[in-house]
Amino acid sequence: MSEEDQAAIVTRHATQHPSDPSLQREKLSLLSNTAEPEIVRKAFKESMKHCLKPDLSPEDKADVIAIYTGYLEWESEESTLQEVEGIYKRILRETLRQDCIPELHPTVLASYYEFLLSRQSETTVSHIAILEPIITTYSPSHEFYQRAFDIISTRSSNPEEDLRKVYMRWRSSARNNRDKVGATLQWADWLLENGEGKKAYDAVDVMRREVRGDEAALAELEAGWISVMEDANGEGESSEGESGSEEGQSASESEDEDIVME
Repeated sequence: MSEEDQAAIVTRHATQHPSDPSLQREKLSLLSNTAEPEIVRKAFKESMKHCLKPDLSPEDKADVIAIYTGYLEWESEESTLQEVEGIYKRILRETLRQDCIPELHPTVLASYYEFLLSRQSETTVSHIAILEPIITTYSPSHEFYQRAFDIISTRSSNPEEDLRKVYMRWRSSARNNRDKVGATLQWADWLLENGEGKKAYDAVDVMRREVRGDEAALAELEAGWISVMEDANGEGESSEGESGSEEGQSASESEDEDIVME
């Protein structure tokens, strides 16, 4: 059976079930390789319209997110950079207004951040300068910062400094202590993996004092810190951090002062 015939069968089946994310995703995958651009574009838009609905299963949510990101990747190959940026902004407005899939908007926003980075020269790109307008415009969620942190950690030529700045913005914008703890653990994990055990301990120690009185957040911090050290085989760093905690007090207080936006 040719791709065209297979696409025709899948398309007929998907047409009978326009709100089934799995079927729509399969249809779009086939159409992307066989159909004219306007047909593909229309199919993506219709699928996004019909599949974004309440009470989706986790699997369906994953398929819907894949449809959105697949559409943006497809447009990135078919349209001009200016057109793609406009498409991103339209999709971001739409995903910000919906509440069916909380993960959808931060995923698209992280994809937009990567798109903006890809337009810059690797030698001149400023990850933080590109991130700032996104923070101002979209007030991004904890989930976006998690993704942005990972993007910068793999792409920045000066990752520690860039990630420190992202961490400070992430921490200062956190909506609750649990998100602050999550930000701190991700930062500490990166520091440990990159041989900065003392700085990782100091960051966690600052957060200990910040969430003091919130037993649930403190317990999550301590359990997460143990897990981070175990993952990094960081017993040496842990011992160094414990023995150097007194010396690190002033460094921790200095990091507290860094919370003020730069």
